[in-house]
Amino acid sequence: MKNFDIQLDEEYAQKLAYIQQEADQDTVEAIKSSIELRYQQLQQQKTDPLAKLKQSKFIGCFKGETHLVQHFINL
Repeated sequence: MKNFDIQLDEEYAQKLAYIQQEADQDTVEAIKSSIELRYQQLQQQKTDPLAKLKQSKFIGCFKGETHLVQHFINL
């Protein structure tokens, strides 16, 4: 088991206190559950192409007739 000594600014200390109260968890459990949630999100992005796309800055593209593109540009 590893020990960590961290300092949180007031904003994050309040957020942690809120999580602890709402989830009825002590500090260690609140931090562990937050780490687990983020870990699962990252793992899902790694294996889910749609999740990767949603997290990217890609806006979109399509293939179609030129006049259709001109219509959208002129809106």
